[in-house]
Amino acid sequence: MAPLPQRLLSRLDRASGVVAPVDVGANQPALRAWAAERGWSVQRTPPVPGQRDWLWCPERRGELGQLPADQTGALILCGADLLLDATDWSAALPQLSAGQHEATLAYSGGWPAALPLAARLPDDPAPHLHPLATALLWPLLPPEPLLASAARLAVSTLITPATAARLNVPRADLDALHGGGWLWPDPHGWTFPEPLRRFLAPHPDPHDARQAAQALADTHPDAALDTLAHAALWEEHLTLLARVARAGQGEASLRAALRRLPEPWRAAPPALYLAGLLARAAHDPPHAETLYTRALSGPLDAPLRATVHNARGVVRALQGDTDAALRDFGRAAQGQGVTAGEAGYNRATLLVQLGRHAEAERSLQGAVAAFREAGDLTREAQSLETLGALHFGRGLLREALGPYRRALLLFTPDHPHDAALTHLNLAECHVYLGELTQVAHHLDGAARLHEQHPSAQTFGWLRRVQAVMALQTGDPAQALTLLGHIQHGDRSLQAEAALLRARAHRELGQPGAAQAALRDASPLGLRAELEGALLSGDLDPVITAARHEEARLELVTALLSRAHADDLTEALDLIRTHGYLSLLGSRAAAPLASLAQDPATRALFPLRIQTLGPLRFTHAGRQVQLGDFPTRKSAALLVALALSDHPQSRETLADRFWPGAKNPLASLQTAVYHLRATFGVPVVGTERGLLHLLFPVISDLAELRRALRSQDLTGLAELLRPLTAPLSVLPDLPAELGEERAQAERLLHDALRVHASAQPDTDVRRRDALRILIAADPLDTDSREDLIRWHELHGEHDLAESERAHLRETRAALGLG
Repeated sequence: MAPLPQRLLSRLDRASGVVAPVDVGANQPALRAWAAERGWSVQRTPPVPGQRDWLWCPERRGELGQLPADQTGALILCGADLLLDATDWSAALPQLSAGQHEATLAYSGGWPAALPLAARLPDDPAPHLHPLATALLWPLLPPEPLLASAARLAVSTLITPATAARLNVPRADLDALHGGGWLWPDPHGWTFPEPLRRFLAPHPDPHDARQAAQALADTHPDAALDTLAHAALWEEHLTLLARVARAGQGEASLRAALRRLPEPWRAAPPALYLAGLLARAAHDPPHAETLYTRALSGPLDAPLRATVHNARGVVRALQGDTDAALRDFGRAAQGQGVTAGEAGYNRATLLVQLGRHAEAERSLQGAVAAFREAGDLTREAQSLETLGALHFGRGLLREALGPYRRALLLFTPDHPHDAALTHLNLAECHVYLGELTQVAHHLDGAARLHEQHPSAQTFGWLRRVQAVMALQTGDPAQALTLLGHIQHGDRSLQAEAALLRARAHRELGQPGAAQAALRDASPLGLRAELEGALLSGDLDPVITAARHEEARLELVTALLSRAHADDLTEALDLIRTHGYLSLLGSRAAAPLASLAQDPATRALFPLRIQTLGPLRFTHAGRQVQLGDFPTRKSAALLVALALSDHPQSRETLADRFWPGAKNPLASLQTAVYHLRATFGVPVVGTERGLLHLLFPVISDLAELRRALRSQDLTGLAELLRPLTAPLSVLPDLPAELGEERAQAERLLHDALRVHASAQPDTDVRRRDALRILIAADPLDTDSREDLIRWHELHGEHDLAESERAHLRETRAALGLG
């Protein structure tokens, strides 16, 4: 009798009852002997509720449903629990040598019923063919009605519903063989114990073996290979092995696959290809190329020939023979399916390294199509990501959006990490395009995916794009704070973060810290070289390299910094052509505004005015506050023109702002000159006695008016969110702009009223909105009454009474009693 596995004994000792496995040959006699030795009842029927110390030996798996629900301490065993490991096997066969132990265990898989065969035939490589096997294994066979189906199934090393159907085995027979324990459960289907399988099918029928292998090839190639090898179908075995083998699976696996082949088959072209994979895995590209070439000189079917061309292209590329590698990749890409996709992708990668970007784009598009045709969604999406990255690297941001968006659709929802990174790629494109709403959308998408599927790597890339955004909006200190949160060891991420730190330190006027950070960014090539050139001022080599690599974003940045007259013209053309609107908000872009001579170009440089709170203008990377103007009246003149919806008469403006001057028109002209000096470019034009702004205006008041008209409550809340009480409009120029202030204050009051009314009655946000409204207009008695009701609703009676006192004072001041 075979011993019980040592690992099982402690589990048995803790059990209040044991269900023996149904699986054939799982050493049930040893279990019965163990139970009898302890005085347990050994029974063919299920235990009754509350019973203890029992061993139940069911005959079929379906009986397990009869186990009483209260038997929670029972140990339910399966056949795998009774398999013997190397230590158990050796202990059960002490008379055998170490080599015999290893060989017999490998043959049997630790199946206890194989111990007698191993003891009697330790040196027989095929003991299932020996007459002794009939005597030992015949009692374990299924009954006669199931025997033919079992023999057909036994040609396959793994049995699935698909293999059973291909072998014409009725589903009822499959269920009976499983239910009776002859078929053991496997993570992917079912298997016979290996000695029993070999005994059932000692000479596998070639047709049946082919059918089973075909059913397994796509989903379980290892089982298909084993099935073909056991049937000695070496040609089919080699063809499948060549299709699924990869150099990346490692030397040991490839050596084992080659050792398995009979000697005459090792010279076949597919075997030469496998030997080439092994040579590449062993870091011997020259010999790999030789073997691939020998394989291609022999007969290969079209798919395998394409695979070998692709593999030879890889080793030729590794050796620097780019022309030959491109020829191989081109031949492989002419096929179909996954191999064509891989070859197209490899060819594109090599073409990018050679600077042949247009060809690389076409090759990547071919790879995308091939992977799509093959149904390989993941690699289709990855190829689209690479295509987007190729466009981005060339500064073709709008062209990059399409592939990135298609990749995002494919990655969602099954690949959340990849989807988050694609969101970030899209966000970065929109950053440079100046499309901040889209930036926020994709950053939010990445953040949501990170919350659902946390990853330190995703978090790091999220912080990196947020830092890019901070730098583009002129906040290098915030960028450094964000970059300080990146902890993941991804080398690419660390290099990208180092580059951004170098830029942030440079913009903060810290060249030493910038130079130190830049050392860790060297793997990024031209982009790191550009940052170094911006520090040193030697931009000529970088501009030459950027032109050669078609790196348009880097070229524009370098041209803006060198700032020769021709540089600025070229930079503006590139910005206008490719939509790099965010660059127009940087300090380096200020000189470009002087080149804007037509309405379309001037539209790229809007004049932004903030009237709520301290007065502030932003134009072409410059921020101008009241103190930056030579005179208060020149600032007031600009505000008046900016807030007016039509040109204004020179005489009217002169009389309004300089009523006591000897020559009001001369004073007006001086103010216009002052504005030009302040902004570095002419901002006011004159035509037929009328003054108008040369650049379009974006004002917070206009945005507030649009939100109010459309009842955009979210937009209103966003516009009012940064403001704190007391709110005021144009507080810096109360005397000069009385008319504009009165109109703006009415607009602000209406906006605050709508915002306050939109807040839930019981929410603290309603209280805060009412306080801001009252601070902006202390005579607003209706808002004061609403605030009193809010305090009373929350039981804050002292605060309510205080507001009542203020209300009485206000009503008295208004003469309302």
